[in-house]
Amino acid sequence: MLQFLLNPWMLLGLAGIGLPVIAHLLSRRRFDVVDWGAMQFLNPSRKTRRRLKLEELLLLLLRIGLITLIVLAVTRPIVPSGWFSGYHSAGSRTVVIVIDGSNSMSRTDGVNSVHQQAMRRAGEFLNSLGQDDNIALIDARDQPRSVIESPLRDFNAVAEQIQKLPPPGGACDALAAIEKAIGILGRSSSSAREIVVFTDRQAQGWRSSNDAEWARIDDMLKFPAVRPQVWVVDVTSHLSPVSGNISVGRIELSREMSVPDFPVRLRVPVRNNSSEELQVPVRLLLNNQALAGKMQNPLIAANSETMLEFDCAIRPEGSHILSVEAEAKNDVIALDNISHAAVHVTTSLSVLLINGTASAVPADRDTFFLELAFAAPEGKVAWVNARAIESSDLKPGDFDSAAVAVCCNVNNLPAEASAALAAFVAKGNGAIIACGPNMSPASFQQCFGDSGLVRQLQIVRTREAPPQAEEQIRVAPLSIQPGWLDRFRSDPARSFLKSTFTAWCLTRPTPQNQDNTAPAKNPQPLNASDAGVGKSVLPSTAAAPVTLAQLSTGDPLILEVRHGNGVVLLMTSTLDRTWNDLPTRSDFVPFLYEAVFHVASARSHRNVLFAEPLLVRLPPAAQGDGAAAKSPEANPNTPADSQPTVSFTSPDNSVTPATITDGPAPVAVFSNTFAPGVYRVAEHIGDRSPVDDAFVVNYDHSEDQLAPLTPDDKGRLATNDRVRFSSSLEELKKRMYGDESITELWALLMIIFLLFLIAELLLTRRTIRKGYGSQSLAPT
Repeated sequence: MLQFLLNPWMLLGLAGIGLPVIAHLLSRRRFDVVDWGAMQFLNPSRKTRRRLKLEELLLLLLRIGLITLIVLAVTRPIVPSGWFSGYHSAGSRTVVIVIDGSNSMSRTDGVNSVHQQAMRRAGEFLNSLGQDDNIALIDARDQPRSVIESPLRDFNAVAEQIQKLPPPGGACDALAAIEKAIGILGRSSSSAREIVVFTDRQAQGWRSSNDAEWARIDDMLKFPAVRPQVWVVDVTSHLSPVSGNISVGRIELSREMSVPDFPVRLRVPVRNNSSEELQVPVRLLLNNQALAGKMQNPLIAANSETMLEFDCAIRPEGSHILSVEAEAKNDVIALDNISHAAVHVTTSLSVLLINGTASAVPADRDTFFLELAFAAPEGKVAWVNARAIESSDLKPGDFDSAAVAVCCNVNNLPAEASAALAAFVAKGNGAIIACGPNMSPASFQQCFGDSGLVRQLQIVRTREAPPQAEEQIRVAPLSIQPGWLDRFRSDPARSFLKSTFTAWCLTRPTPQNQDNTAPAKNPQPLNASDAGVGKSVLPSTAAAPVTLAQLSTGDPLILEVRHGNGVVLLMTSTLDRTWNDLPTRSDFVPFLYEAVFHVASARSHRNVLFAEPLLVRLPPAAQGDGAAAKSPEANPNTPADSQPTVSFTSPDNSVTPATITDGPAPVAVFSNTFAPGVYRVAEHIGDRSPVDDAFVVNYDHSEDQLAPLTPDDKGRLATNDRVRFSSSLEELKKRMYGDESITELWALLMIIFLLFLIAELLLTRRTIRKGYGSQSLAPT
């Protein structure tokens, strides 16, 4: 009982209720009685005497009640649980609101989407906070985006930002959002810290079975001085679970860059997330127009997916959007029924062929077969514009007009040329390195390792096939990885698989004790425009090489290494007939074209991951008077129409200006890629050469595998009280504010006191005015 009183020691004042009782008893003292015969006829009646006693008792009770109310008021009694005024925060609280922005939040109940419901619930939650509380806001998607990172007390501003959240799309990484929210709360000094997640019942983003990640969350929750509490509000409690969904996964392209009429192959998974087998019509679109003859009707088993393949030859130059769309009627989530990919078509590709063996006889040159393969057909435009140069004559300026550099059996490069090659690839271009008899471990390190171009790999030695082996050494078909090599593994009769190899170089990863993070010995500095994002592109850590194809001996044949923004392919054998007969095979020319366009696609970089920046290289003519501005407002004295202005149109049709980097080759940088879909360059650059480009931002398609949180999942997440689930906003407020949502009753007690006082005054006045004498004389 005492826990409902803020000043329980004031109950000692209840001893004062004895004062009216004492006064009442003293007023009833008997005096000396004088017998007077005539007075016996003035005695009051029994009814009058009973009324007088009742009035005296009422006055006594009223006076006791007055003292009791005064004492109770000063003890400040409280009523918990918000019975009278609802549940509200008592102040000194910092709350991070997290709103799920994934595809599944686009589901609708016929009036509003789940995402709109979440925003509405978040706005209602703001009304329960106190004026001293602080609010931060996170938009939870593939990567969480801090909409309001520094907590605000201006609830109107927070509500406005909530309404400005983009439509749902992509995936939701709930763990990353909670980590970011804990980081925000770690800088707070409030006595209560809360994380409120408004989401649906999907389990994918929570990864409840990943004990290692949740152990890290537990450690982070212990770090702040006040432990944050994570609350999860289900905004789909009024909806039934999703019973079925058709989704299209991410499109895999054979290349992002192509030339007119050169086929581009697509591979895309289509998933049936339902309990029954379905036949799903799937079609290919080019720039939102369906292509004739590009329709498939796969029969997909329940809760499984199938891989579809398309090919498309694009003739017009420029950037184009290829889309794969599944026709699914009555699909509750339509956002995942289509997937996009961007392809850039250019007239021809400039390739620099670097010959390692100088010879007056063309057939003896290491680049001889490449020059023949890239030669233009009679009367047609060459797809690849190749230029050959000796390695000893290579200069940094030779890379200026090239998109790809191919090094054939190179064992010596000038130091400045080696550094220029590394910088050339780091800027987003491609390189192909073919080994040969001239290459040794020392020469490979000198030409490509010391500059940082291929710091992840080392050449060990040359291995030769046994001269009289029963089985010839060929490419292992099952070792070929999906991607640009798909066409060479799909058919066992391909001549690429029949090529025989007599020698090749053995490679190994750079030893772990070697400092892979050290800078290159002679790096060529890059300016902001070269990097494209305003900083150096030389990586601080070396990514592990990827083996794309192996020989039947198990030794790598083709390896891929990333350097900066570019790609390097290392072929452990030759590109002439010295160590293999691949140049005599019919697949040699297609193989070269596929390889060249694959590494050149890094220069395109039009299909990016969530939150990666979009880059548009602007023509030098767009620089105005020779210097590009960071923004149209950078130099107010320069006419607006003489500065480059590039804007991007987002999937929600909003137009946002891009940032222009400085330098002789300006780059438009757009970083607000927090919504998956198609982005287009919305404006031209003044009255000069227009920029017409398109990009696609992809997301984690594992979100498309809809699966609700099970009771076991919720039990694992609730371990150690790290996550608390609520089915409604009212339940959340009751559990969050239950111990602090109190109502003091002293004001109510004072009102009752005034009513008692008025009643006491009226009753006393009535008793005085209708005293004993007048009552006794009243007729009966």
